[in-house]
Amino acid sequence: MTREQTPTGKLNTGKLNTGKLNTGKLNTGIHALVSAEPTRTRPAGRILLLMTAAVTVGVLAGLLALSRSRLGDLETLPEIAGQTTPIPAATAPAADPTPTATAPAVAAVEEARRLPQAGSGVGAALASGQGGAIVRAPSQQIVIHPPTPTPTSTPLPIVAALDVVVGTGGAALYDDNGVAQGEVEQGALLQATARADNGSWLYVTLPEPDGAQGWIAADRVIVVDTARLAARDVTIIPMTPTPVGMVAAGMVAAGTSATAVEPAAPVTDGPTAQVTLQGARLNLRAGPGSGYAILAKAQPDQELPLLARNAAGDWLQVGLADGGFAWAATEYLRPSVAVRDLPVSDAVSDAPAQVEPAAPAQPATQGYAPAAPATGVTGLHGKLAIQVAWGGDIYLYDLATGDLRRLTTGFDPALSPDGTQVAFTRAGGEHGLYLIQVDGSNERRIFTGRELLRAPKWSPDGHYIVFERGDEFIRIPCEEKDTDYCSIPPNLEEERRQKLARVDVNGGSYQDIPVLERARVADWNRAGIVYQSPAGIQVTQDQPSAQSQLVFFNIQKQYEQDPDWQPNGGRILFQRRENNHWEIFSVAPDGSGLTALTRPQFTLVEKLPSNVAPAWSPDGQHIVFLSNRQPNHSAGAWRVWVMNADGSNQRPLPLELPLVYTYVAEQMVDWGR
Repeated sequence: MTREQTPTGKLNTGKLNTGKLNTGKLNTGIHALVSAEPTRTRPAGRILLLMTAAVTVGVLAGLLALSRSRLGDLETLPEIAGQTTPIPAATAPAADPTPTATAPAVAAVEEARRLPQAGSGVGAALASGQGGAIVRAPSQQIVIHPPTPTPTSTPLPIVAALDVVVGTGGAALYDDNGVAQGEVEQGALLQATARADNGSWLYVTLPEPDGAQGWIAADRVIVVDTARLAARDVTIIPMTPTPVGMVAAGMVAAGTSATAVEPAAPVTDGPTAQVTLQGARLNLRAGPGSGYAILAKAQPDQELPLLARNAAGDWLQVGLADGGFAWAATEYLRPSVAVRDLPVSDAVSDAPAQVEPAAPAQPATQGYAPAAPATGVTGLHGKLAIQVAWGGDIYLYDLATGDLRRLTTGFDPALSPDGTQVAFTRAGGEHGLYLIQVDGSNERRIFTGRELLRAPKWSPDGHYIVFERGDEFIRIPCEEKDTDYCSIPPNLEEERRQKLARVDVNGGSYQDIPVLERARVADWNRAGIVYQSPAGIQVTQDQPSAQSQLVFFNIQKQYEQDPDWQPNGGRILFQRRENNHWEIFSVAPDGSGLTALTRPQFTLVEKLPSNVAPAWSPDGQHIVFLSNRQPNHSAGAWRVWVMNADGSNQRPLPLELPLVYTYVAEQMVDWGR
């Protein structure tokens, strides 16, 4: 048998060097032929071309023959997929749901069992009685249908411990009875060795030498894959009030509540409502609305006696342990009866409000004014002016009493230094700069001389108001813009530029503030006027000859917005876009000491939350801001939050407002006396 006749079907192409063939250097004889007949058509070229085509066709034919060759009578199913013929239906009775193999098919099976291949692969499966089916196609090829394996899942191994990090604001440590042992500081590294069955609590150990142990809420720490921890059948319900316990390394003493009103009376045979809120206690208020004072707090899953409803049915009246009553939002309760069947009531309780524990005292910091005594339901003092939506309702919230009431409508409210008035702007037919007393009286428009006004802020002495105006245009050459927006002729385009100006409280003494080419959303204190620009955070003065001074600019970010200056010339707050979310930073007026006050607590979520619209408290000890973070660290509904000046002790205020933030650096909240 020659090499060209091997069973594999491979052609012996080693005698033809195709590289030489392409270059025309096959042998000297061909060159001699071409040289001898330069004026005639070159037959050697045609011959070579035909030879090349023949070789190519031969190779392809061989490959095709290989692909169709029979590798024996026994083939596995993947090798002849689509080439098998099922057993004819006539071979099995139609009435019998289980087909019976015909005699030829049985004979085929027996033949397969005698094949040499039965010692391995599918043949071995048949010989060992592992099931499967063999079908002989008309071409006499045998097809093996092996049994389908049953998938099995391998559970993740239980681990002895996982490292966890305490998230922003710290977390409380509880014993098995729900008694607080203390507060674990933000950033502390702990070891988790077990979890509650429902995954909401982790059993942790603090670092040596103290090594305190206890339960910590899972949503207060940063950890991955808690399901690998051993589960315990425990239910941790933090007690209220909280006794003071031990103070371990990385912990501060737990505070106590100023009131000890039990959240609910013992459940009777009457209708009840179960708390559905998870990860936080439910506020029980004096009346049917979020503006009423908080009388007590109910635990997650707690059963409350159900007494009545308000006319709208969105608030339910529940019983307290002292015989009184309180109100809770219907959306956080699961009533045992239909809400419409409850009696209607509009009664308001006169019980004293619950006082939350005050935040731990912070060390004195340069530029901070002494903190005033903590009072009221929030442990804070003063008033907040809150804008619900862009150009929408403006509310006034008393931090001491918890009173919330609608004030007016407009843009960017700002409280006066003495806390008696609120400045705001409006657009459209009623455009201009407005003032209103905090009691809702004497609303008046004081200035209409310019257009597109927003972001008013008071001078430190309360005599002037600085604001942004958007009615100035400049003309720029088309070559400096995208040509899609150029009109030719003319060869110039107009572009709007925002500037800053100020007036006195009567709307007079108008004066432009010297700023860069663009300037927006300013804040004013005794050290000067800070504002946002495309060239970063800048500071200027209310003087015609003033020059802007750069505070901070990161050319790789370029999204420093909404600056707010600490009273008496301390640190400057601003928000900055970080990828797909926003965070709050502070920096010294000379640009040093950049500090991230907020940051993501957990990055393995569908959407990271944002923290925006920061504003200082009048004493410079706290910061109010908006955040849409949820207990599971993802983004959700916006709420009003507060934190200490250094970013610690971050917590939401007991406010329920339909806030809408649209990321145009709107001044959603301001803090006054």
